[in-house]
Amino acid sequence: MKKKIMLLSAGGIFAGLVYALESARRKRVANESVTATNSSSDGEAAASGKKASLADLSENDSALEVDDRGTDQAGASEILKHIRDGAFESSDEKLALALGRPTEEIEGWTHGGGSIDGDVVMKARALALERGLPIE
Repeated sequence: MKKKIMLLSAGGIFAGLVYALESARRKRVANESVTATNSSSDGEAAASGKKASLADLSENDSALEVDDRGTDQAGASEILKHIRDGAFESSDEKLALALGRPTEEIEGWTHGGGSIDGDVVMKARALALERGLPIE
């Protein structure tokens, strides 16, 4: 019985070690690919003599899809505005509370600033369904 317990314990420790090492490897690979991407884009900007401005970044962000339905940043902002106005009495504070986000972040998103992530859009869609508010 003691041998089985020792064997199972050793197996558990081994599995945990493998998991930890694999997680560390994945993080390292992800960081290396991000660093390589950033260094190549920095090199291109330096070669052309230009630095990326905030306007350029926001233009690129607006083209990025937020969720699996193909919603872009502008569409996500419109969804948030629609839900805020239809279900939360046009109150950024109430929408922020429902989404679990700071009011300043909601205000920025509904006024076209900041980058809206897929989690927020998913939660907003769920709130709309829960409150009987049609979306799209």
